[in-house]
Amino acid sequence: MKYFSLLTVAGVLLFSACKNGNNAPKTAKEILEQAAPNMNAGAGKFTIEGPKEWKRIDTTLNGVKTTIILAPEEVNDFRANINVVSENMGSESLQTYFDKTVSSMEKYLEKFTVADKGDKDINGIASKWLKYTAVQGGKDIAAVLYIVPKNGIAYGITGITKAGEAGKYFGVFEQTAATFKVME
Repeated sequence: MKYFSLLTVAGVLLFSACKNGNNAPKTAKEILEQAAPNMNAGAGKFTIEGPKEWKRIDTTLNGVKTTIILAPEEVNDFRANINVVSENMGSESLQTYFDKTVSSMEKYLEKFTVADKGDKDINGIASKWLKYTAVQGGKDIAAVLYIVPKNGIAYGITGITKAGEAGKYFGVFEQTAATFKVME
């Protein structure tokens, strides 16, 4: 479970854009403390369905409420997963919020590289997606992040797998993100 905690912290880091322009490197704990007042804004306000054989866990890690959907098999000490976190985005536009998120990823994720990005409609909500590679917890990963904004809340849906296995899992991540709905 410790590695999943690291992945969730990484997900939170993605959502923690620098607010004050201070570019000094910060620890994960410092970033979480800074982001804490805005985190969890949409917790419990959405539905998402993973594949039937995947396991869903709704939990709190380091003060961040998250939904984690785990692949049924672990391969070489890694289990592909999807996690959902939320943050109050205030009055920022989706583009501004997305740009700040990508900027934070560039600063805080080791060997972060954008593979592709674009726009996507998720159940009637104009959203953005980003495919990237990075090193998290000493492991090379491939991931896709969907940012779904609704009512001033950004929902981050991140699918993460080992580098080299994107072809196996990115379709599953896409199908799962397509089931995401905000309850009103």
